Amino acid sequence: QCSSTCAGGFQRRVVVCQDENGYTANNCDEKSKPVEQRSCESGPCPQWAYGNWGECTKPCGAGTRTRLVVCQR
Repeated sequence: QCSSTCAGGFQRRVVVCQDENGYTANNCDEKSKPVEQRSCESGPCPQWAYGNWGECTKPCGAGTRTRLVVCQR
């Protein structure tokens, strides 16, 4: 699996030299050894998007102001 759910990450695998019976061997050509790690891209990370603050609910005293806030991919 990719090490990250978004943005850049990497994948790893185990590469070993074995004989025809599946036993560990030492005579594999190191130059032809497959890579054990590669980059993977899972797309952009989500981020918060938000609008402007609305009007206050009261002309004086304690009121509230709201705005739209959403998580976007």
